[in-house]
Amino acid sequence: MTLLNRERSQLWRLQQIVAPELKRFEAELAAVMAGGTPLVREICDHLQRGRSKRFRPTLLLLAAKHDGGIDDRAILAAACVELVHTATLVHDDSIDEAATRRGLPSVNRAWGDHAALIMGDYLYAKAIDALCCSGLDEAVHRLVRTTLLMSQAEMMQLELRRDLGTSEEQYLQVIEYKTASLIQTVCDIGASFNPAVDGCRGCFGDFGRQVGLVFQITDDVFDFLGDERHLGKPTGQDWEEGRITLPLIAALQRAPAAARAEFEAAIAERPDAPWRSHWPRVKSFVAAHGGVDCALRLARRLGEEAKARLEPLPGDGQRRLLEIAVDYVINRAH
Repeated sequence: MTLLNRERSQLWRLQQIVAPELKRFEAELAAVMAGGTPLVREICDHLQRGRSKRFRPTLLLLAAKHDGGIDDRAILAAACVELVHTATLVHDDSIDEAATRRGLPSVNRAWGDHAALIMGDYLYAKAIDALCCSGLDEAVHRLVRTTLLMSQAEMMQLELRRDLGTSEEQYLQVIEYKTASLIQTVCDIGASFNPAVDGCRGCFGDFGRQVGLVFQITDDVFDFLGDERHLGKPTGQDWEEGRITLPLIAALQRAPAAARAEFEAAIAERPDAPWRSHWPRVKSFVAAHGGVDCALRLARRLGEEAKARLEPLPGDGQRRLLEIAVDYVINRAH
């Protein structure tokens, strides 16, 4: 079995556990997205065609699952979380001037930046409105708080754009706000519908935070090692858009002073050159100084910490399923 097939198999295994609920989730997502102007409907149809792997909804439903089944409100919450996630991607693509997303033209490329920015706002609003109408006040509060953190992360990324002095601590703060906060919220909201874990709900959020950090680190590793057909977007895109990610940060930390100075000087001496033109040098530098291996070691350590957060859970069935989710996230980059 190839690594890619093994990765898909792990996620498929998890999704089979909540297959009926995921089917209801798809119907709920379509219902929440329905309506609006003809252009809104056209863009929503496009976004539905470029569907995600449904990792976040799967995590929420696994956290919500108990012997009594899964609360209908958890299905709605999963749909709203997916809408918020999609909104962030629509906005990100507009900011980054990305051409593709999930193998299809990005919204900004197909309909323009104005439509993309409005569409992202629309999806955020639809999610919050749907939760408010269902009286899910706690989920609203958590998603709004998470949206605030994600917005701060975007501003931090702008402040650190093309800054080769970005530290590992700064990088981790960005990805905690940008990615881990939403996955933490996903797990916390899911657990709020599970009466069997009332005494240890907090461990779900802690678990989600760690998984979110692993998810973004492995995503950033993809930029150096990934298959463009697998990613649905070009490799080297983070660098091209000015994001300094962990593999390069680690390589810069590990490189001898002379090698680091030579690399930084080569970038600085061509300030007007397209940032993409430096990519071969960047990739070679990261390979030469073990940046990817260093990033993966941190991802594995954080993954083990995520599993440790699950120890208070009663029984081992749900804990084992969530541990498989950690393995799926880590193995994406192997």
